[in-house]
Amino acid sequence: MHRRWIPAVFVLMVAFPTRAPAAEPWRLAGWSCRAVVEVEKASDTPGCDTAAIRILCQGQVRPDGNDYRVLDADGHPIPFQLTFHDAARYSLLSFRAMPGKRPVLVYFGNPQAQAASEQMMVNETPGAGPPKGPWVPRYGMVLKTIVRPEGENPMTAEELAKMLAASPRPLGARYQRRIADAFNPFGWSDYYMSVYRGWINIPAAGEYRFCTASNEGSFSFLDGKPLVHWPGRHTTERGLHGEFNAAVQLTAGLHYLEYYHEEVSLQQMAFLGWSPPGQPKIAGQAYFTGIPESIFTAPHQARVLRYETPGGPALRFEPTISDSIWPVVRHEGQYTRVVFRVANAGQFPPATVFRWDFGDGQSAAGAEAIHVYLTLGRFPVRLSADGKTVEWPLEIYQIQHVTEQIKEGKPAEYAAIARGYDRGKLSLEALAELAHLAAEAGEAKTAIEVAKDFLEKEKKEKGTQLFSASQVRKVRRLMADCSIQLGESGLDEAIANYRAAIGDDDPADEKLAVLARLIRLVGIDRAQPDKVGEVLRQVDEVWKSAPLDEKVADAYRDCLIAAGDVLLWNSPRPLPGEGQGVRASGIEGAREHYRRAEALDKVLIPPQVRAAKVGSYPNTIREYIRSGDLGAALDVVARWEHTFPTEKLLGQPLYWHGKILALRGQHRDAARRLARAIALSVGAAYESEARWLLAQSLDALGKPEEAKRELARLIAAGLDDEFAKKAREKLAAGLGKKGK
Repeated sequence: MHRRWIPAVFVLMVAFPTRAPAAEPWRLAGWSCRAVVEVEKASDTPGCDTAAIRILCQGQVRPDGNDYRVLDADGHPIPFQLTFHDAARYSLLSFRAMPGKRPVLVYFGNPQAQAASEQMMVNETPGAGPPKGPWVPRYGMVLKTIVRPEGENPMTAEELAKMLAASPRPLGARYQRRIADAFNPFGWSDYYMSVYRGWINIPAAGEYRFCTASNEGSFSFLDGKPLVHWPGRHTTERGLHGEFNAAVQLTAGLHYLEYYHEEVSLQQMAFLGWSPPGQPKIAGQAYFTGIPESIFTAPHQARVLRYETPGGPALRFEPTISDSIWPVVRHEGQYTRVVFRVANAGQFPPATVFRWDFGDGQSAAGAEAIHVYLTLGRFPVRLSADGKTVEWPLEIYQIQHVTEQIKEGKPAEYAAIARGYDRGKLSLEALAELAHLAAEAGEAKTAIEVAKDFLEKEKKEKGTQLFSASQVRKVRRLMADCSIQLGESGLDEAIANYRAAIGDDDPADEKLAVLARLIRLVGIDRAQPDKVGEVLRQVDEVWKSAPLDEKVADAYRDCLIAAGDVLLWNSPRPLPGEGQGVRASGIEGAREHYRRAEALDKVLIPPQVRAAKVGSYPNTIREYIRSGDLGAALDVVARWEHTFPTEKLLGQPLYWHGKILALRGQHRDAARRLARAIALSVGAAYESEARWLLAQSLDALGKPEEAKRELARLIAAGLDDEFAKKAREKLAAGLGKKGK
């Protein structure tokens, strides 16, 4: 599985102080906290009288939020609505306000308080319609997602209401101007529910048609009346052209819209489209488009100037997931980088020491900290200063989509952050992941050291933590991997350790996958193809005794490809292995192995289909690189090389593989693939860029003389393109500096 890149179109309003605190009288006795708020940006919706704010309450508010109070600068109550509430983290509020610089005071932190009379209460039953009261905030659409409980897909609004009520916890919320989302922006994109509630401004009276397209069930209501439902379990395909739609007569002006979506797994989609009066029809049928952003009303944007208690500033912070990595070699696990920042550090004296406890045994100090989480899970993050402590229950969830907010990180950067971790305080799972991270970043020696710490800890804690023998063997395989790369122990010993790490009870496909990796390590990383024959004989033994199923065949296919790779990289040296019928060497030997691998495919791919698929790979890879999703780009290359291994002999898959690895900072493997791609495809359209990338990687590896030679070859090719120009500039400036 890889992550798809999806452009995000909304940025959360995060509050930071930008000016020195002004003295405001404490207006409410019995309340322990308040946020001093300023309306800073006016809405573009005419007639707006509503402002919206995000309050970091962090456990210092009632679970039901009934202790919230909103006052103007003179202490007079202001009507407000609590549009989202998660007492452990944050709340969203809409309140009556006009743009201006006079502060608004939002109080909370009174366990005995009851709901204020000026608070607009919302009936959250689907189809209940807008909140009721003397003043109602009619500006803004809020998206909220919650955990979806187990159960069948709801078929009626009543079943939907029961499922919503049974949700164990909220995931997050924000103001936005659309009902069109293809993932959960606040957590795991499986088993969640989306709730959209807010206002739209209909420009003119007439008949409007609305359609829904959803993966799993969707329900919608307008002004408290059913609009268009598509209940039950389904995918989006049958609703892509507006098949599920309804017509409604609307007056010009404000209308209250509700949309509910429930998701189980696989793809996600929640979409409400429309066909307004005058919209052209296609073949007599209504033509649906997304509802324009301008139709959704927007509140004035407010920000928090400072958080206070009666005795001084109140600690506040919010974690931000900045990027993540899915390991390339294992295709499992996830590393996640999170930025922590004190939201109101400027309120505290300059000598204040801020201390972080990240909830995974690690800690740091400072107003801002960056931390890499090695595993998924919920972590109670604590910030302390001046005897005060505040907490945030951080969830590191499986990130399935690379967005503008959550990008893809680089292993070397993550490993540098994790290098200083106190290993004694890491869990067994985190220790194992730290070892894999170090290996992924090319730090084989560190990976071995961490793996040894893991094995020692696992031995001491055996029986106290659930850690399978299979997982332990994976760590041992990692050690053998790194030993081969370093050459610090005898190769024969490393191979023996690797074999010992394969359990008798391991499935045949897992054994073959490990042996394929060993073939590449010995034959390519250590450039000792004469040692591969013994491994190939073991492959032959496993293959002959294994059940003939798709997984085993796929793993055996990878072993054949690995053998071909060894020949390709070590041409023209022979590759022993009578059990595998190796009769040729060099390029032709590689071709033979690749053809045998392709012949294992049960479905014959016609030449025209093959050509179309091969032709589509570069464009797909370019799109992923352009979006920053290098992990997905690598997945495409891996699929290309595994499906059509003979294409490697033409060099193009190796070029793309090398380019992506260079962009990820994995220069050793990048240089190897780029050099081989150049040798196989002299004169190719990408040769100039490949030589430039190879020179960069060689320079990064501390091989400036080799890099100079590569740049000289690039210039000597006589091409007057951007890479030749960069090469001349680089040689003139001198190596040892990173190129653009």
